[in-house]
Amino acid sequence: MRDKFERLRGLSFETLQKILDNSYDEIFVIDKDQTILYVNPVCQVNYGLTQEEVMGMKAYELIEQGYCFPPVAPEVIKKKKSLTIEQTTIVGKKLICTATPVFNEQGEIELIVENSRDVTQIELIKQDLEDANELVKRYKEEVKELRKDQIQPLGIIAHSKEMRRILDLSRHVAPTDTSILITGESGTGKGVMSKFIHKESQRNEDPFITINCAAIPESLLESELFGYRRGAFTGARKEGKLGLVELAHEGTLFFDEIAELPLHLQSKILEVIQEHRFIPVGGEAEKHVDVRIIAATNRDIKAMVAKNTFREDLYYRLCVVGIEMPPVRKRKEDLMPLVYLFLNRFDKKYNAHHVIAKETLEILMRYGWPGNVREVEHLMERLVVTVPEKTIVPDHLPTDMYTAAPSKMDNFLEDMMPLDEAVEEITKELIIKTYQSLQSSYKVAEKLCISQSKANRLIRRYITAVKDSVRG
Repeated sequence: MRDKFERLRGLSFETLQKILDNSYDEIFVIDKDQTILYVNPVCQVNYGLTQEEVMGMKAYELIEQGYCFPPVAPEVIKKKKSLTIEQTTIVGKKLICTATPVFNEQGEIELIVENSRDVTQIELIKQDLEDANELVKRYKEEVKELRKDQIQPLGIIAHSKEMRRILDLSRHVAPTDTSILITGESGTGKGVMSKFIHKESQRNEDPFITINCAAIPESLLESELFGYRRGAFTGARKEGKLGLVELAHEGTLFFDEIAELPLHLQSKILEVIQEHRFIPVGGEAEKHVDVRIIAATNRDIKAMVAKNTFREDLYYRLCVVGIEMPPVRKRKEDLMPLVYLFLNRFDKKYNAHHVIAKETLEILMRYGWPGNVREVEHLMERLVVTVPEKTIVPDHLPTDMYTAAPSKMDNFLEDMMPLDEAVEEITKELIIKTYQSLQSSYKVAEKLCISQSKANRLIRRYITAVKDSVRG
C-alpha cells in the first residue's frame, strides 16, 4: 500500500490536472476568501461559462449574478463542516453539491473542495413517476396547466446590462394594464418577452392570445380578429364565430407583426384600446371587452407613420411603453449562456449528451448571429440531432459560420504585432467608425466615455483617414 502511495506522489502536475479535467463531476477548489482557485471544464455545461471565466471569480459572485442557487461555500465557512445541497443553475441543470472544508494546523479553513453531480436526468425520471401517480389529478386541472405551459418564458437570458435593464422595466410595467410596443430585429425574442410580461401581470391566470398579423390573409383577418354573426358572408358558419379579441377577454392580446395590420383595421383596433368595444363582422350591436394589449414589430414603425402607412394615433396608443429587444451581436455576454441553455434543452429532448470544443465556442463568439436568439436555438437543435459524437467541433458547424471572418485580435496574434501598434490600430478604427456613424465629436466622446477634448484630438489625428474612407 505504501508503495502505491509513493507512486501517486510521483505523478506530474500535468497528469493530476488531466485527472481533474476529465472528471464526470464538477470540481471546485475555493480558498477561505471564496476565491475560485480551480474548476474543471464541466462548468461550461452547467453554467455556460468557460473554465477561464470562472477561475478567479468569487463564489458568491456566481450566486449574485444568477448562475446558480442556493449558495454553499458561505455556509461551510460559517458552520465549519461539510454540507450537501441541491443547486439549480441558469441553464436549467440540477446539481447535488457537496462542499467539504480543508483545515490547516491551526484549525482554520484553508480551502473548500466542492463536488457537484448533474442529477437532471434522475430528477426527470423521478418526475415521470410522480406524474404517473398524479395523472387523475392533472386531468382535472388540464386547462389551467395548458395555459401556464403556454406562457413559460423559455430562453430569457439577461446577463448583459441592456437585457437586465429590459427585464427590470418589464417587471415594473407588467402589473399595470398599459399598452406595450416591443420592437427589434427578427428572432430577438419579442414573443417570448410578451409572454414574460403576461406571466408577471395580474392577468396571468387568464388567456394569452397571439395574433400574427402577417400570417393571416388580409381577407380573413377582420373576421378572425372580431368574429362574425350568423350569415355575415358566404361560407360563414351558420352559428357564427367568436373572434380572437373576444377570446382574450380579461387576459392579454398580443399582436405580433403589428406593422402588417391593414389601415382599415387599425381604426377598429384603436377603438378596442380606447373604448374597449368592437362590432363583429355582420353585426350591429357593440360588444365590450377587457384586454391588455401588447404589440411587436421588426419594422421601423415610426417611418411608417411618417409615410402614412400606419396610423399615428394607434402608434402612440400602442407605444405607451416601448421596449427594444437588442440583437445577439450587441449582447455577447448572453451568448454563451444561451448556447448552453438550448444545448441542454435539446440534449434532454433527444436523449443525447454533448459538449462543445473550445475552438467551436470561439467561432460561435465571433459569428454575427443575423438570426439572433432564434438562430442560436435552431443551430443547437441541428447540432444535437446531427452530431453523433459527444464533442461538437468546428467541422460540425455550417460552412458560412465556420468560415466567418476572423476578428482583428486574431490578426494581431497571428502577425505578432507589437502592443503599442495594436492599440493604435484599434483606436484608429474605433474613432473612424464612431465618427462616421455619429458625425459629432461630442457624441463620439459620449459614446466612447472619453472627454470631448480627447475626442477632438483623436478625430484630428485620423481626419485624413476619415475623409479617405468616405471618398472610397
